[in-house]
Parts: sequence; structure tokens; C-alpha cells
Amino acid sequence: MSKTRPSKGTAQTILRALALLEAVAEGIYDLDGLSAHVGLSRSTAHRLLTTLVRTGYLRHAPRAGYSLGPKLIELGFRAHAGLHLPSLARSHLERLSDLTHETVHLGVLDGTEVVYIDKVPGHRGLQMASYIGARVPAQSTALGKALVSTLPREEWLKYFVSGLRRTPHTISDPDRFMDEIARVARQGYALDLEENETGIRCVAAPIRDATGRGVAAVSISSAVIYLSEERMEELAPLVRETARQISQQLGWTGDETT
Repeated sequence: MSKTRPSKGTAQTILRALALLEAVAEGIYDLDGLSAHVGLSRSTAHRLLTTLVRTGYLRHAPRAGYSLGPKLIELGFRAHAGLHLPSLARSHLERLSDLTHETVHLGVLDGTEVVYIDKVPGHRGLQMASYIGARVPAQSTALGKALVSTLPREEWLKYFVSGLRRTPHTISDPDRFMDEIARVARQGYALDLEENETGIRCVAAPIRDATGRGVAAVSISSAVIYLSEERMEELAPLVRETARQISQQLGWTGDETT
């Protein structure tokens, strides 16, 4: 099956819009200056700028002119976090594993799943079979619940998959799921009590970027024999502190449980 390619006109429009964004970033704020800088007619430049404002890539104020918009700023933060997060977080993950002797994961949301983007193996004889790039349901994992808890409440049910039952302990009732995420949001950490894999428990906390948005989560995972519920509660502050330290390096200055 042949792939649809953008027409020459479409590609040219995209390049012109990108040129206008770069010009605004360089400090050119008025329509006349932007059209002259990019080499477009005033009407063409205005049409493209209007589209960029409507889609959130630019802002426009009558006297101040054009400035970079919230969508562009958001994408910039996402690119920054995606590019640097694993290397930035690595020393923190290793320290958490050394202190607890457990396996440590770093994960991000992708749809209704969590993707592992880094892993530090624990120091136990029993080792988890997880691997970087593996996907697990957000609904049944501590990592996923920690990340969902950072989202607006009206979005939480988007991550509940009806009929999902990884183990007998998986939360399969939507009201229970909502109550669970509310609890996670209040306390700043999530527990997985054999909800995703029989015999495995986890504690996770969310990592935030400079805007306060949850961009990832860190967890410790181990077999039930090493992670009693009492020990999970004892280790939760350490997991939260690790998440807070990573968040600070991403520019977050607030309370991680906000």
C-alpha cells in the first residue's frame, strides 16, 4: 500500500509556518517585520500567523504583537524531558536501588499503558523479567496509578480498561479505581499489591517537570517475600523523595503531591 505524501504546496506551507515561528523566537513581533523577514506577502503571513495563534503555537496581543504560545512551550518541555530524563534520573535510580536492594523502574504513559524507559536491577536472588521498552497497563501498576493521579480528575477514567484483570487483585471496578487514584493523589505515592503480576509488589511516585505536569514515575518492585505492606509504607517516603529530586532537576519547585 502506498503512503500518502504531503503535496509540494503543503510542505511549502509548513516550512513557511516554521520560518515564522523561528522569526518570533528571534524577537520579531510585528506583522510587517515578520512578513519582510520571511519573504512573504503581508496577507500570506497574516493567514499563517492567524492559524498558528488559533492552534496555540503563537499568542497575539494588539500592542505587543506576536509571541510564542503555550502549545509550543509545552512541546518544548516535553522534548526536554524526553531527551534528558533517563540520563538525568539514572544516578537517582541507582541510589534508590542501592538503598532498598530492590529493582527500580522509570516509566512514562503512552495511551493507557506505561512504558519502561529505564531499569536498575535489584540485589536479590530473584530478579524481575521486566525490560526497557516493555509495556504494562497503567490501571494495574503503581507507575501508572502514580502518573494518572497527576492528571485532572475528569481524565482518570480514560485509563480504566473495562474487563482488564491481570490477577485476582486487579482493580476492575471503575468506582474503586477512581477512589484509588484519589488516594494516590492525596498521599503522593501509589502501591501495586500484586495487581499486575502475582507475587510482585511495587511502590511508585510521580516525577514532574517545570510546569508541574507529571512526565514520568519511579518505582521499586520486588517479590512479596521482600515487600510486605508494612515495608512498602516504610519505603514510600524514600520513593517520593527520589521522585522529588528528579523533578527538581527538571525545574519543578513545588510540592510533588500538588
